[in-house]
Amino acid sequence: MIILHRRRVVLLKAYVAVALVIATVLSPLAFSFIPILLLAWCLYLWWRPITAVFDLMTEYFTFFAVALLFTAPAGNFFAFLIALPVLVLINHGLEQVAPTLSYRETRYVRYPTTIGITLISILAAVLVVSLLLGSLSLLLASIALLVYFGLIGTVIVRRLPVEPVAMAPIQQRMVAGTEELLHVKLNKRTNVGGRLFLESPDEWVRVSPKMLSLGDKELVIGVSLSPTLSGPSLVGLEAYATDRWGLTQVRFTFEPVQLHVIPRAQYAAWLANKYLAETKVGALPLVSNVSEIKSVYGLRRGVEYYGNQLYQPGDSLKNIDWKHSIKYNELITKEFAEFHGQSAIILINLAVGNAEEADNLAYKTVVTAISLAAEGIPAALAAYNHEGVRLVTTVLQPQELVTRSLQVVREIVTVESRLKYLNPTDVTRLVANMSRLRSVESEASRVMLELLRLEYKNLASEARQNPASRALSAVFARVDKQANIVVISQRNHDAGAISFNMFSFARKGNAVITV
Repeated sequence: MIILHRRRVVLLKAYVAVALVIATVLSPLAFSFIPILLLAWCLYLWWRPITAVFDLMTEYFTFFAVALLFTAPAGNFFAFLIALPVLVLINHGLEQVAPTLSYRETRYVRYPTTIGITLISILAAVLVVSLLLGSLSLLLASIALLVYFGLIGTVIVRRLPVEPVAMAPIQQRMVAGTEELLHVKLNKRTNVGGRLFLESPDEWVRVSPKMLSLGDKELVIGVSLSPTLSGPSLVGLEAYATDRWGLTQVRFTFEPVQLHVIPRAQYAAWLANKYLAETKVGALPLVSNVSEIKSVYGLRRGVEYYGNQLYQPGDSLKNIDWKHSIKYNELITKEFAEFHGQSAIILINLAVGNAEEADNLAYKTVVTAISLAAEGIPAALAAYNHEGVRLVTTVLQPQELVTRSLQVVREIVTVESRLKYLNPTDVTRLVANMSRLRSVESEASRVMLELLRLEYKNLASEARQNPASRALSAVFARVDKQANIVVISQRNHDAGAISFNMFSFARKGNAVITV
């Protein structure tokens, strides 16, 4: 079928070439250059095509040109009949151009495409010119094209509905902040062919592929979801469909997924209650859904290899994986599966900027507590907000740790502030620069060293006044001085204090981990 179609196109192109050669012979000498130039242009495009649009426009103007060139030698009616087969080439050109077109954003449900508007505008102009010049052959050619576009328009309106695809919405439950890929099968409601363009108005929804052919037997799209706390329950996609000839497009929306977003805090609370229900006091804690809980890195010691992680201050230099560190151009340490008996401190900043941050903070707090409890690591809680220290505990046993973490998240407060918090000073780099300047004996280096010392003192002074530092001091008065510190914070009012304390405690041998 494809071979026959190509042969028909080749025969029609040969017909056009022969017609132009005959027109050259029959035309007056003064006007013979017109069919010669047109023939040369057509032969060049057939030999070395530029774009499908160039081919279409050439065939479009050739249709009118043949009708005009044969008017004098053959008469108006026969000139029109000689040009009529070129309509088949125009139809073929439209089908070749359609796959290269994109949609136009518009508020109208059904709207002509750019190429459709262009062709109709040219036809209207030629129709006016034919009436002004009194050219019957040109008028007949214009009427033939008008009838052709009218027939195609009728087919499009009847066979390309406003919603050319339909589907049964998929029911999906997800935890806010997680990601899921769903495959949605679309049911075609048209057999006219064309293309379907899809896009999502929401950043957390991605669809692929974004373009499908309506001529395919099956239409399947992948919808990737990563909903936030405030995400809508219905996932909507905006769609545009163009017809087989690329003359018109339809705009519609559909909802392939009905989504129920579970807040992270609610899911974390469910995990905690499930953990408490399935464990007994004094027994080794077990969590039924271990795949949902990630162990807190940085607390592992032992001999059994567990995996790799980025180097953090306090990690042993003996465990550095030099091969991977060179490969990734950053320090990477090996992690081992056995925990030592060192306790941990969970430092929690209860001040957040919005509901999504509050949900994320509650999730991290509860899941961190469950992770430590599941690994049998005793831990203490130190919670604070922008006003002061809210809670400090001694080292808690697993069940009590999970229970207290559920109580802590209820005290999360949302603080509306117009302040924008920048990244805090890198204290490690600051101290390293100070050390380098001490070894240089010059007036400029001494001045620079004094400036850096002044900056360091200011950082230390601000850190001491922050509730984060007061919470750390209070909790270290109740636990072992070598306890590991797990920091859970949105880094707002406490950004500078956290940065300074992470450096300070890492120098004392404490492992500091940010969740």
